[in-house]
Amino acid sequence: MKRVVIVGGGGTGDYAAFALRKQGFDGMVTLISSDRDRPYDRPYLSKEFLRGEVELPKVFLHDEADYSKQGIELQLNRKVTGGSIPGGKLAVDGGGEVEFDVLILGLGGTPRRLHDGPRAENVVTLRSLRDSKAIRQALEHTSRLLVIGAGFIGAEVAASARQMGKDVLMIEASPVPLSRALSPEVGEIYATIHRSHGVDLRTGTTVQAWHTEGNRVVGVTLSDGRREEVDLVLEAVGIDPNLELPKALGLTIEGGGVRVDEALRAAEGVYCGGDIALHQHPVLGRAIRVEHWEVAKNHGRGIAANITGGDKPYTKLPYFWSDQYDVNMEYRGNASGDDRAVWRGDREALSFSVFYLRDGLIDGVVSMNDSKTNELGGKLIESRRPVSESALADMGADLAQLVPAATS
Repeated sequence: MKRVVIVGGGGTGDYAAFALRKQGFDGMVTLISSDRDRPYDRPYLSKEFLRGEVELPKVFLHDEADYSKQGIELQLNRKVTGGSIPGGKLAVDGGGEVEFDVLILGLGGTPRRLHDGPRAENVVTLRSLRDSKAIRQALEHTSRLLVIGAGFIGAEVAASARQMGKDVLMIEASPVPLSRALSPEVGEIYATIHRSHGVDLRTGTTVQAWHTEGNRVVGVTLSDGRREEVDLVLEAVGIDPNLELPKALGLTIEGGGVRVDEALRAAEGVYCGGDIALHQHPVLGRAIRVEHWEVAKNHGRGIAANITGGDKPYTKLPYFWSDQYDVNMEYRGNASGDDRAVWRGDREALSFSVFYLRDGLIDGVVSMNDSKTNELGGKLIESRRPVSESALADMGADLAQLVPAATS
């Protein structure tokens, strides 16, 4: 009987475990997580759960009983420290070993901390359910929140805090938020959205000095020379993928992740998904690593399909979304803010899409309040055929008609 061991209780791990059962796998499935909580839906943590709009039961991906019903052994609060792939064994902290025939690693990442930031009780990061609970509680007694970093996590928490009626000061070291990922023009639109909702957003700005009383930060002096009083600080400056275990297991580390082939396989009988996976994507024709929840979930499903049905290239395009205030953003593919951008729709009404082209092919599409275009954009990316830029930009042109033309 085959034994599948999954390390990591995030999107990749939990979705892989349940997908294995759904696809008829009848071997042993063990899910080991260093988290104290059973797997939960991470996007809630910066939005509805943080704002108190949904309560704890809804945040969990499954009821506790579902794991035993599906024959999934769930081991929480356990850290895997090393092991041997040829020997099919993992070492767990506190002693003991776990044997496997197939290994899935969905290890996620750890929030970066500012090198010069104080480790004060009111300086926090957001990654886990425990983090979200602590921030939710702290916000009850907060009048002014400082968010450092205007990426997706920082921006979503800033939006949530504003919706809760808190004063928010958000600083971003870059001249424009999200410019590397989405281009300066799209980043400027996000900056305008936040400012219009009352966020004091300052770009090209960093913390120069911290002012503390006891174990709490009470204020900061910024690089613009101003001193600002704050009573809660969120550091949202990205994550570092958790690569200690893959390194200990001798897997190939490259480009900030574990190198996996088109089927998400890092070695014989070893698969990686989510934040740690540098995936040789068969549609885009290059290696990509994407730090988003939907990608991790879909990797888990893809890995389960390969274990039960034989390895096939994992072709699903990266997809992620972000809700801030009443603005829904969706992104398909994988591009850079430096790629050629073709705009379609109404920027002023915040209903538009931007196609990112590289070497004449669409590699990514971002949409604001424009889901249908985003879906069609995904099909155009998958076609790997040149598409007329003027047709992309022309609201009178039917994109659906370009899809068969592009794939013919």
